[in-house]
Amino acid sequence: MKKLLLLIPLVAMIAFSGCAWQAVSKTPPPKDVFMTTGDMKDGDYEPMGMVSAMRVELAFSCLGLLPPLYPMIGPQAQDLLFEQLAKEAKRMGANAVINIKTTVIPAAIIPGLIWIPAINMSGMAIKM
Repeated sequence: MKKLLLLIPLVAMIAFSGCAWQAVSKTPPPKDVFMTTGDMKDGDYEPMGMVSAMRVELAFSCLGLLPPLYPMIGPQAQDLLFEQLAKEAKRMGANAVINIKTTVIPAAIIPGLIWIPAINMSGMAIKM
């Protein structure tokens, strides 16, 4: 009976551990490459191709009691991804990236304990 009383809270703790976090999305101010999550009027630009940037890191949680550490989803990490998109766009001869989409994929190695969250940004490189 004592084993059952110890097992029930342990099972409940593991079952209710989850992956909840707050992701902040932002668009940096225009520099040499204009970036937007929106679209532009057809005919105002020449499409150059698709660009994307991805970042993957290892994150830990204490059986769901403490939130997983997601340093890669914060504004600093997004700035790095925007810089990667801008470099790719410049390489293609573009001066803007439109329709930027952000995808966050939390993949659990051991649910509630070890996560490999990945963030992907993609958009269309254009020349205005």
